[in-house]
Amino acid sequence: MKILVGLGNPEKRYENTRHNAGFRVIDYIATKHGAEFKLVKDFRAVVAKTILVQREVLLVKPMTYMNLSGQAVSAIVNWFKMPLSELLVIHDDVSIPLGRIRLQNGGGAGGQHGVESIIASFGGKKDFDRLKIGVGPDPGGDRRADYVLSMVAPADVELWETSIAKSAEAALSCLDKGLAPTMNVYNGIVFGLPELMRQAAAAEPGATAEPAGDK
Repeated sequence: MKILVGLGNPEKRYENTRHNAGFRVIDYIATKHGAEFKLVKDFRAVVAKTILVQREVLLVKPMTYMNLSGQAVSAIVNWFKMPLSELLVIHDDVSIPLGRIRLQNGGGAGGQHGVESIIASFGGKKDFDRLKIGVGPDPGGDRRADYVLSMVAPADVELWETSIAKSAEAALSCLDKGLAPTMNVYNGIVFGLPELMRQAAAAEPGATAEPAGDK
């Protein structure tokens, strides 16, 4: 069984914020494939068991709030006695611009507090797969927390929805083909540029605001 975990915050006010990108992807997959969530109090998460690309999959949304995501994830992994190689964590990443995603195995948390919590819950082990959804450009400093807890600008909503759909597509590709082949396809694609980056590109002499790569 593969465990797909989307990170986010459970209250409705956070529903469409950048920080809930992981939740959005899990919801997208569940809706498209008819999976129904139920709250499992012992896991401190809502879960849906389903079959995707001929594999049994557990879709998970921790209800612990982002900073305590590890409590839910470790409870589920330990209950099912699953190796970390069967875990894919889907989350926002402010260091990656909106319109791009990145898949990887292992590595640090990069300041993402949900991933920090998961790593800590496994005693510092980092060897699980991640699907990072770009929500940048990073405003930096004290503005970062408010930025990730806000919704994307109206001009970027279409690109945001494309990123969610493509992230779900990449997650299913990981189940079907594995991480490395999926990385080779999706890590280089630019689905589009967020408005701030389009404006900056257009302001450069001789530059084009059109993104490189496939849309």
